[in-house]
Amino acid sequence: YTVKKSKIGIVSTLFLDNKISKISISSDYVNAIEKAAGLPLIIPITSNLENIDSYIDLCDGFLFTGGIDINPYFYKKNPHKELGEFNSKLDLFQLSLMQNIISSKKPFLAICRGIQILNVACGGTLYQDFSEVPNNTIQHYQKSAKYEFIHLINIKTDSLLYNLFGESLYVNSFHHQCINQLGDNLSISAIAPDNIIEAIELNNYTFGIGVQWHPEMMLINNNKMLPLFSKLISTSLKN
Repeated sequence: YTVKKSKIGIVSTLFLDNKISKISISSDYVNAIEKAAGLPLIIPITSNLENIDSYIDLCDGFLFTGGIDINPYFYKKNPHKELGEFNSKLDLFQLSLMQNIISSKKPFLAICRGIQILNVACGGTLYQDFSEVPNNTIQHYQKSAKYEFIHLINIKTDSLLYNLFGESLYVNSFHHQCINQLGDNLSISAIAPDNIIEAIELNNYTFGIGVQWHPEMMLINNNKMLPLFSKLISTSLKN
């Protein structure tokens, strides 16, 4: 007798390695899903958007991963001088996948670049670099080990995140972009001490969360972030 495991589609990324386009994910995401008793499946980036519905049918829930910047074309902004590398094929696939997942009502967790994909997919915009943010900000790209926490976040009481972690949490940080204008049907569920948005949630949705930090990296050191992945998997099983 085998226990039915929730099939979690981990959305891969694209990168150029010696001029060869490669699909990749960090093994930390796979380990996080396995640690939370889910079955990780890797979703490749493809130009064939017709396959998206088949991927959605195949999986019970989804995990969007970190990665490079999003082309500001997709949120109608001109490129800032500090904009990093982007790949429009990657953006188009992930934005389309996110919009279709939301229509399907299937649970998802969107990490780092993932929270930004969620916001843009819902019509929101990004600060392309912290130098665009009007107020002073703390360090959001740490130079320490990836599992180390660096700053506190404050969590809103009426959020799914609050039910998992309470009113505050220490997180790690590896990003130079962040949410500017919030997309449609989204709520802010956590902010950093400098008011940078650290987590967002889809309204009236079983489990649709974006987080700006990397909980999968923090799992290397302890299990404090495990409830986030466990909730994704338990919600996916019920769906």
